[in-house]
Amino acid sequence: MPAAFSDLFKIERTASAIKSELLPRFFEVWASTILQQPNKPLVPIPFFDLQAGLDNNELVPAALQQLRQVYKSTGSRLDFNKSIKSTFYDADQSALAELQAQVAQLPFYQNLVHPPDMLLEENSEAMAEQVLDIGQPALTFLNPVGEGFSQQFMLHATQNCASDLLMLFNPKALEVAVRKAKPDSLLQEAFGERLEQIKGFYKQNRNAEKREAYLLDCFEEIFSSKGFYTLRFRINLPDRKQTNQYLVLASTSAQAYTRIKELLEGYSDYQEDGVPLFGANLQAQQMSLFHEHLKYSVAKLAQELLADATSCNNRSLQYIYEQHNLGTHYTLANYAAAYERLMRQGVVRFINPKTGQPVTKLTAVSLIRYSVKKEQGQ
Repeated sequence: MPAAFSDLFKIERTASAIKSELLPRFFEVWASTILQQPNKPLVPIPFFDLQAGLDNNELVPAALQQLRQVYKSTGSRLDFNKSIKSTFYDADQSALAELQAQVAQLPFYQNLVHPPDMLLEENSEAMAEQVLDIGQPALTFLNPVGEGFSQQFMLHATQNCASDLLMLFNPKALEVAVRKAKPDSLLQEAFGERLEQIKGFYKQNRNAEKREAYLLDCFEEIFSSKGFYTLRFRINLPDRKQTNQYLVLASTSAQAYTRIKELLEGYSDYQEDGVPLFGANLQAQQMSLFHEHLKYSVAKLAQELLADATSCNNRSLQYIYEQHNLGTHYTLANYAAAYERLMRQGVVRFINPKTGQPVTKLTAVSLIRYSVKKEQGQ
């Protein structure tokens, strides 16, 4: 587990503070990953912030941080200035106008290759289909419980796999929206049959924790059913077993998903065995669980890797991690710990890829060689 954890969530944070802290980091990781993919995407790559005015009152709003990142990369190997086109929208048009004025005052504004666009209310209804180019990578920040345009944008992006989505929202607000969703609403179209399933589950279960978990499972299924990789990060209020916000990632890129997951590791609480919980302020409730009831653990991972010998044999630790971690909480360090456990059992050996000789120290490039005899004897 990381040597130091972020203290960001040790005090209660508003949605605006969370956005201001995390969105610029997410953007940088996502854009760097997409630009380094073998199949170079067409540029400019779109970035959309559909809650652009949310953090106007923060010291440095995320939009200004993001544009500064774009400008500072000018001339570098990963030149965001040449490669990224930013677009900002907010249902609060006065907040958007305030941001627009701030952006225009940036000292480097004239040096932006692709000046940012501000989406105006009058043309927003048809904008989702116009701005999202199917087949072109894109990243969008939005609140799925927000006004109609954000939901319309989310729906179009999901149905056409047209944009990766980073969503920050309060679960109570999502629950209220689901309860009030009308048959012809955008939420009804997004959730589909899951909407009635959620209402049925609520009738049978009064436990608030179980209701919230089921609601979030159904919400993630909207994206995973369309081929997105999803990751949920739960932010509890400090010292209370109550959710403040959820951060949900939906990405069509396995590489971008993994890199953003690695970023969130630094903000997460951890189990005793070093597996991240992908949440903050969760330790008190997690400690009450027995190890055998944990969904993820190094012991369970070791069992999975042993059972998957055919596809993992003679592969590097990094390769196995990149392929296997999708949809799990496991980190590269967790894979190393699991294989060291199997090595002590005599099930695997670590091989230097250059010399072909066994080594005792496991690194990311080490090959994992399974012992067929040992495996058959298990």
